[in-house]
Amino acid sequence: MRWLKKREVVIYYLLERKFGVNEFNLGEAIDYLSPYFSKKVALNVIRYFYKTGILVKTGELRYRVIPWEEYMLDVSFKYLRRRATLRRRIR
Repeated sequence: MRWLKKREVVIYYLLERKFGVNEFNLGEAIDYLSPYFSKKVALNVIRYFYKTGILVKTGELRYRVIPWEEYMLDVSFKYLRRRATLRRRIR
């Protein structure tokens, strides 16, 4: 898994500020992001967020943003576990 790009961090920040932990519709998210990003970019980033677990699907076209701390815990744990494995292999 790769780290988020600047664009993705900004979209995450905007979605979390607007919706918090509440559910939102895909159309609402795209409309909210439309002044800043094209529909294609917003849709692709939302799909990527769902694929990586940043967004949780709660229903048909309904999503919820997970808290930043939960995401960072998951990503950093996987990263540190991989680093520890590589470090042991090198010695």
